Amino acid sequence: MLSAFRYSGQRHNDSLLALGGVRIGTLHDFRRTEHKGGIADANEGIKRVSHHIPYVTEKDVGSIHLEAIKQFKIFNLGDSTDVVLQDIQFIRGFNHPDCFVHCVSAEYSRDVLDQFEEADSCIEITDLGKFYQRLTKTLNRQIPVQLLGVSTVRYMMREEDWNGRNWGVHPALIKEPRFAKQLEIRAIWRPKFSGAISPMVLNDVGLIEFCKRRELPDSKKRRSGSSI
Repeated sequence: MLSAFRYSGQRHNDSLLALGGVRIGTLHDFRRTEHKGGIADANEGIKRVSHHIPYVTEKDVGSIHLEAIKQFKIFNLGDSTDVVLQDIQFIRGFNHPDCFVHCVSAEYSRDVLDQFEEADSCIEITDLGKFYQRLTKTLNRQIPVQLLGVSTVRYMMREEDWNGRNWGVHPALIKEPRFAKQLEIRAIWRPKFSGAISPMVLNDVGLIEFCKRRELPDSKKRRSGSSI
């Protein structure tokens, strides 16, 4: 049973404990600079993957560079012969479509609390799996969605070298290293329709059984598991 922690203003956490009140954000909404410190990130859902080819010919069967040519789809060698490629950089940009997002932290600590501007209260979600199962059902009563997963965020730069197999870390699970102390766990839902989406506030008293108030941490206490 994985637990996690929600650091927020007293009013918002009181609403969760009394009414099951939860705000579901969106990936693109996090880009707005009006959000408080620790939440706003203008590059949410964006990354670039690159690959450099120092030298390759069509005869280099099994080369990662020939595979990159196929995967990046910059051009098609076809049955070409006597081809030499030298000092070429491939770049593919990703801008993930908007989706619904809810975030908590894996750690109960003062270091995490201090990352969020105006956060003065803490709630422990005692069973994160059941909490998000319930929240997914509640969200679907309002709007059709699919839960894509609940995962830890990766803290890294948004420029990624191609790994030779796939496109690497999901762009919706990347945050820059300056946010690393948040130790975020993120639930992501894909809307089952096209068109714009916006943050939602839901009330579901069925969520309350998975939540309990915690005193504000004085120092680093413990770290929960990493993913579901």
